[in-house]
Amino acid sequence: MEKLEAVGVLAGGIAHDFNNLLTAILGNLSLAELHVKQNDKSYEYLMRVKNASQHAGKLTQQLLTFSKGGAPIKETASVSELIEETATFALRGSKLKCEYSIPDNLWLLEIDKGQISQVIHNLIINADHAMPNGGIIKIDVKNVTIGKHDILPLEEGKYLKISVKDKGVGIPKDYLSKVFDPYFTTKENGSGLGLATCFSIIKKHRGHITVESEQGNGTTFHIYLPASEKELFEVKEIKEERSYLGHGKILFMDDEEEVINTAIEMLTQLGYKVVAAKNGTEAIELYKKANETGDPFEAVILDLTIAGDMGGKEAVKRLHEIDPNIKAIVSSGYSNNPIMAEYKQCGFKGVVAKPYEIQGLSEVLYKLLNGK
Repeated sequence: MEKLEAVGVLAGGIAHDFNNLLTAILGNLSLAELHVKQNDKSYEYLMRVKNASQHAGKLTQQLLTFSKGGAPIKETASVSELIEETATFALRGSKLKCEYSIPDNLWLLEIDKGQISQVIHNLIINADHAMPNGGIIKIDVKNVTIGKHDILPLEEGKYLKISVKDKGVGIPKDYLSKVFDPYFTTKENGSGLGLATCFSIIKKHRGHITVESEQGNGTTFHIYLPASEKELFEVKEIKEERSYLGHGKILFMDDEEEVINTAIEMLTQLGYKVVAAKNGTEAIELYKKANETGDPFEAVILDLTIAGDMGGKEAVKRLHEIDPNIKAIVSSGYSNNPIMAEYKQCGFKGVVAKPYEIQGLSEVLYKLLNGK
């Protein structure tokens, strides 16, 4: 577990630093986009770079997934897209392909999307190792109802069943009962933590995972996750990207010079005046001084993690003592930090995860300042 934690810290740190770099890249790209006509050849090049940078952002999200652990931070979600995106990422550069059987009428789940993505990723990687010469992985998802006569350690009710099937070397019969044990592995360079982690995550979601295998004839893992009674309120819609203009003074706190410079450019372009701080101590002093001189800030944007100094979590507490009505937005390269999901309980009124572009930043500020 110490080794797993060490790798998680490394992965999380890399993702955090990379998200800071991507904020500078995507932020400046979105600024450049405003000044180039769409029929200009250079606009096409900008869009290619932007698309590549957005894909890079998805890679950092995968790194953050691996860095996560502990209790799941659940949200109501559909797993269809999550499964396909995770499998595609896991098989990059592989000889394997996935075949999906995922109907449209699947029940919703209450899950930690990052953790469930990690489970799917681990199972796909296992299948990849079992079929070194290539082949097909079949992923089947369906609604099932567990009754009192079903021999599964689950409460009666509705569940989603996810099956991941390969045609690989299979698992010897004597090993089947041990595959979820920590440190049990048949791989020369394996850690024995992948399936143990899967088991732990599914258990924390009040679900169950089973395995069936025949040596030389493949392996199938079955995951059962309890269905949610809640509705999914998040509606994806295709909308025109636009920037919302504003006015007033914004306090922006971050410890990365490139992020600060990019944010100043974006916020200035949107019509705001910007004052920058490199840590929580400096941000508090600037906020106090602005209030005392009668030239207060309209809002503050605080980075969650500041190296060697006060970050956003502590800073927003101190700022609430100065101004109980402060309009604070939390920002972080650790988009999986619990504070990003529960920002309102921590004293923030808005959230913007790195990497962000001018359109996303403008929308968060506009909604906050206009009570939308």
